[in-house]
Amino acid sequence: MNQHELRGITDRGMENDRTYRKAEMVIEQAMRDKKTQLDLSGLSLTTLPESIGQLTELNTLTLIDNELTTLPESFAQLTALTTLHIARNNLTTIPESFAQLT
Repeated sequence: MNQHELRGITDRGMENDRTYRKAEMVIEQAMRDKKTQLDLSGLSLTTLPESIGQLTELNTLTLIDNELTTLPESFAQLTALTTLHIARNNLTTIPESFAQLT
């Protein structure tokens, strides 16, 4: 692997870190505001922060156009969730805790 290829990998990793931190900040603000809807679309997230599960009043979550391959176990805590928009991701697995949502 040459230096240019390594730089590209590092740049993507840093961008993923930035978008993850941005998602964490949006989630923290949503917790403070007791939001019932949250849109994290188009952030190129590869993973969601576990803190998403603390949004227990959330009824609509939009995650369209990311790069998610799975959802965190904390999803089971989203007991008020009635609508999940998750198109255009790379989901390969869904945690078992997802089945606990009704």
